[in-house]
Amino acid sequence: MPRPPGSLRPGVVPAAVTAAAALLIALGTAAVRGADPADRGTGAVPPAPGAAPHGRPAGLPRPSDGSVAAFEAVLFPFLNDRTYVELGWEQDGIVRDTGPYLNGKYYGTHPAVRVWYSPEVIEWLKAGRLGALPDGAIVIKEQYDAPAARHAGKSEEELRASLQSWTVMVKDSKGSRDGWFWSNPAPDTEPADNHATNEHPVSGFGHYCTRCHGATKSPGVEDPAARDNEFLFASLRNIEGFPGEPLLFRVDDSWREEATAEAEPTVTANDALLAALGTWIAAGKADAEEEGDAADGHGSHPGCTRPGVCDRPERSVDAAFLARFGSLPNAELCDCDHLPGVTHDWAPVAPAEGDGPARNWATSNQCMGCHAGLTAPFGPAMFLPLGKKDDPDRAEYGADGLHQSPYGEWRWTPMGLAGRDPFFLAQLETELAIVRREFPAEQAKALARDLQDACLRCHGAMGRHAYHDDGGPDARFTLANHAATAAADAHIGLGDDRYGALARDGVSCLVCHRMVPREQPAGDKRSDLRHYLDENTTGNAVFGPPGEIAAPDKEDSLRPYVMHHATGMRPRTSEYLTDSRMCGTCHVVSLPNVDLPLDVHAGRGGHAHDAHDHDGALAAADSTPSFRDFHHHVEQATYLEWLNSDFQTEFVGPDGSKNPHGQSCQECHMSDTTDGTPDGPKTRSRIAVVQDATYPDAENLAPHVDLTIPVREGYRRHDFSGLNVFLLELTRQHDDVLGVRKTDFMTGGTNDLPNAIAGMVQTAASKTARIAVTATPRHGAVTADVRVENLAGHRFPTGVGFRRAFLEVSLLNEDGKTVWISGATDATGTLVDAAGEPLPTEFFVEDADGVEQYQPHHAVVTDPSQVQIYETLLKNDAGRFTTSFVHGCETVKDNRLLPRGWTHDGPSPDLDGAYLVATRPGPLAAQDADFAAGDGADVTRYEMTVPEGVDPSTCTVRARLFYQATPPYFLRNLFTVMNGPADAEPGPAARRLYALCANLKTEGTPIANWKLPIVAAEAKVR
Repeated sequence: MPRPPGSLRPGVVPAAVTAAAALLIALGTAAVRGADPADRGTGAVPPAPGAAPHGRPAGLPRPSDGSVAAFEAVLFPFLNDRTYVELGWEQDGIVRDTGPYLNGKYYGTHPAVRVWYSPEVIEWLKAGRLGALPDGAIVIKEQYDAPAARHAGKSEEELRASLQSWTVMVKDSKGSRDGWFWSNPAPDTEPADNHATNEHPVSGFGHYCTRCHGATKSPGVEDPAARDNEFLFASLRNIEGFPGEPLLFRVDDSWREEATAEAEPTVTANDALLAALGTWIAAGKADAEEEGDAADGHGSHPGCTRPGVCDRPERSVDAAFLARFGSLPNAELCDCDHLPGVTHDWAPVAPAEGDGPARNWATSNQCMGCHAGLTAPFGPAMFLPLGKKDDPDRAEYGADGLHQSPYGEWRWTPMGLAGRDPFFLAQLETELAIVRREFPAEQAKALARDLQDACLRCHGAMGRHAYHDDGGPDARFTLANHAATAAADAHIGLGDDRYGALARDGVSCLVCHRMVPREQPAGDKRSDLRHYLDENTTGNAVFGPPGEIAAPDKEDSLRPYVMHHATGMRPRTSEYLTDSRMCGTCHVVSLPNVDLPLDVHAGRGGHAHDAHDHDGALAAADSTPSFRDFHHHVEQATYLEWLNSDFQTEFVGPDGSKNPHGQSCQECHMSDTTDGTPDGPKTRSRIAVVQDATYPDAENLAPHVDLTIPVREGYRRHDFSGLNVFLLELTRQHDDVLGVRKTDFMTGGTNDLPNAIAGMVQTAASKTARIAVTATPRHGAVTADVRVENLAGHRFPTGVGFRRAFLEVSLLNEDGKTVWISGATDATGTLVDAAGEPLPTEFFVEDADGVEQYQPHHAVVTDPSQVQIYETLLKNDAGRFTTSFVHGCETVKDNRLLPRGWTHDGPSPDLDGAYLVATRPGPLAAQDADFAAGDGADVTRYEMTVPEGVDPSTCTVRARLFYQATPPYFLRNLFTVMNGPADAEPGPAARRLYALCANLKTEGTPIANWKLPIVAAEAKVR
């Protein structure tokens, strides 16, 4: 049997766990004081003298007082030895079902159960379920194979032999807002070592259990979030010796028969997307085989007691990569720093009246329980199974399918991975190294702290903002905070490690769903847009009050009860959630040029194409005081590019009409169809998988109207379609180093990450660009015009400045052999000449005059050494090319393809200054009439010399557009500390990135040879 998540091999317990457990046992000895240790065995507590009306308390320590593993080291023997029986606890009169059993399938919320109740629970039930249960109260469900009829007439010994697992609730109001510690061990489960694996934990606070237990309601409670509104379905009618009988559910005799054989799965829907997914679904299966056996489920529960254990695939260092980037001596993955496992990214909503940190924030796993996909028996929901429609098992836990839930898709996007992005972490580390070598020690220290704090506003958003919530405006959130994890003897997410957990969760659920617009003060003379750009961008988000969470749906369609009860957060309709300005918060970035102080360069002129702050306005608006001493530049302008395009929705026409072509960021990047195409089948599902009115009956539920969850058509998926396959492929192959879990806990699916990659490939092919080629012979040569049209609502490429796209244009003879090529690359994605050597422009090699060479914007290409690269290139104040975000003093080149509808002067006078200039092309591109025409297109002419003996009229011209999220020169800069001195030592993040890239296998992936194909076309020479 595969081991449970986070477990060790049977019998192996970490020393830290045993020590912490010993401390916890010492703390919890009240119930066993005076007992002979020799009589206690492995944790069993003998009956104390004297009778107790409903048994004696467990005497276990408070779970929040130590680590999860330490509490498990006490709890699991308590369960295995059935100490609760020896303590005389009340129990259910029979093993009972929690739902029907029909035609060989069980529809229960748990397996068949027999529940045991600590005396505190019994007293609470007898008192009418009023008030909050005291800490230390415990409910233990013994779980058996369903249906309960299998166990009728069994003796206690036989039942003990049939016991499959337990689900346990331990009341501890200090651990989380719902106040319960949850656990679901099997008899052989060992205490978890959260440092050892990335699998979903068996025990802890804030578990998915509240998706169902949040549907309960205590008598007389009006406010769902009230502390008196408990989470128990328990009723005296189920308990032996009390009046009444348990609920009955239909159980047929099919359980007596052998299960039918499984049908072969076949693809039946979404053919356009699924054709592209075939390879990646196979890759997901291969990953699952590497990770171990698939999980089983108990009833409707995810298979948290039957997980697979990750085995790492074989990996080897790529010789071509080492030859190109051999500056670092060690490329071994085992020697690089691993990011903390995702099991450390666990921060439940803190108690409503607690004094712990970061009370307004919680990690995405607190949303996962309700907003991930659901398989059978109560699904599928937000999950499209791929098996035959007549296959009864096509939607079972672990089945192949498309997981299209908010959590399931967000997890594998650059937003979901923002806090673990190895490229970002290496870039920030490099920026800090440059600052430290350029400034005096004290100034460098202050600037480094401020720079980390600024960058982590987005890449570590929740942790950074929570840190400021608690520490005030002078707090500075650093990479050390970002990396923080709980000590081995501490409970994860309850101390200062919470900030690290929140930060590593990336641009998580509550970042967007708590964001509100910043109010403009009365008397502020700036336009509404200028106020927003000055005050609300570069990650300067504003968040609504704790207890409220934004939803895109109309207020009267919301069913807030379960969320409000489980988390204390009530969903409210918010138009801002669908506003592009929300996205602009992190997708307009203004940064200081730390080598260009205002006082030293006062009055320094600039070029009209520079997105630089020559009047000091950007500097004056910076929210970080130390940054105001430097000239600024708009480092990222994606929202601004959209605003100056035919896609914008903010400005109306002269007659007051809306832009008929307008599309918000969300409309483009959040699909509302199941296949991701504009005209595909609309999404249709419940988007909250709670215990709703479609479930079997249970006691003490909230009113049905509060549990009637609507089916929503056209809900926006959280796929956030983009092109960074490089990040996702690195994550897929190196999940152990990056600390993520590839198997989805809620559905058991193994294909979510491969499906995300396939979705990006589809975006590249269908939503990014169009290409056309015409070719004519001319005096022993061929002239070809290659037209590339940008389909995006912003520049292509957009975002951080080092992204690039380039054209590979080839002349093929009649045999298909290449006789001329511009844009050839090697296995590392480096542009090379005919001999396979890097073009001198690839790494800005100096010419004979000491000038760094680069590829300018080309209107005409006449030689293979000339390559049309769509990119932006910056120089620092010393006149050297740089990829530093805070040294970009001069824009030398920006010929990234403009969006359709771009104009030189913008859509409104409200878009002005450096913000408007940031949307304009660089010098040569601005002079290219077809490039700057506003139609989003560029035509490059290629004049190709035909080799002797080749008839031009028999040739074909092929043009292919490729994309690179991380070009070779960018990687080299990180591996050499931005071309620092010989003794410059790359930090651990850069060394980690080097090992990850050196061991990345691109062959057979969409990024073969480190480049992503976008579109291609060819034309016969005529």
